[in-house]
Amino acid sequence: MHRIGVYALVVGAALVSIGLLAGFGFLFTGHAEAAKLLLTAVPFGFLIGFAGVVTTLLSEPKIND
Repeated sequence: MHRIGVYALVVGAALVSIGLLAGFGFLFTGHAEAAKLLLTAVPFGFLIGFAGVVTTLLSEPKIND
């Protein structure tokens, strides 16, 4: 579960950063529909990232002996 949480955190961070950077880029160049699509990905990225943080904190990392 720990590894799934880490992956979810990375996916959430990627969604937020891509959504913000590309969304505002499209917004400033006048492509409103593409900007709406990318900026609506930001809250989903926060949700996925938060779920990843919670999963990572509540599960123990697997240590191979």
